[in-house]
Amino acid sequence: MDRVIDFLNDTREDLRSSMAKDAAAIKNESIHVDEGPKCTEVLKSNGGQSVIKLQNELSYDFQRKITFSMNELQDSASTVFMDKKTSYRSLSDMVNEDQLLDQFLHTRGVIVEKLKASRQQIILVASLIDRIPNLAGLARTCEVFRAGGLAIADKNILNDKQFQLISVTAEKWVPIAEVPVGSMRVFLEKKKQEGFAILGLEQTANSIPLDQYNFPTKTVLVLGREKEGIPVEIIHMLDACIEIPQLGVVRSLNVHVSGAIALWEYTRQQRLL
Repeated sequence: MDRVIDFLNDTREDLRSSMAKDAAAIKNESIHVDEGPKCTEVLKSNGGQSVIKLQNELSYDFQRKITFSMNELQDSASTVFMDKKTSYRSLSDMVNEDQLLDQFLHTRGVIVEKLKASRQQIILVASLIDRIPNLAGLARTCEVFRAGGLAIADKNILNDKQFQLISVTAEKWVPIAEVPVGSMRVFLEKKKQEGFAILGLEQTANSIPLDQYNFPTKTVLVLGREKEGIPVEIIHMLDACIEIPQLGVVRSLNVHVSGAIALWEYTRQQRLL
């Protein structure tokens, strides 16, 4: 029993001594905490310094998540704003493009009207011609000399590749009317009522040499077929026949060449007025 009491007394004294040492150590220690997501605790003991870094990862993660969410909100707001701005800009660009298109169409219309107004009052009737090179060449010649129009039997020929190759887009500028062979008489009668002189480029007993004929300002010039020329029923409707003086033996010109020569003579006379 005495031994037990002595053991308890010794243990009590050791405990008191340990508690006194702990109290002295706590009194001498100092704590320093850094601002920010990382906390650093500095403990001073026994004249030395030991550093223990404590990272509050949970707090850091929480702050980072909150900050990231705010950035996301800002980015989202910026994106919406940019999308609206882009939409407004797109609408503005569309309006500007529409205005430019309207101005272009208006300018083009004015130019086309001026071209029409400046065209000569001569119409070539080529309804009797069926060879594509001749028709394409006549379309090109009419454009060069600003003829008032060209009449052909079928306007579908304008889409032919060979025609387009020879005409070099002349058909886009020359007024071209579709006058089938069966409608030629009606067309010529109408033009005569409008005050046009109806002429034929043909060699007949009463033909007038081209260099001796004075073209009326309003003229319709009928061209004949490549071989047969102008049919008799059409010749009877003509106000006059003109022919190109020739000096060679062949006594024949290609219909496209003949039409070009006659159109140039008409143009030459009109320039002298």
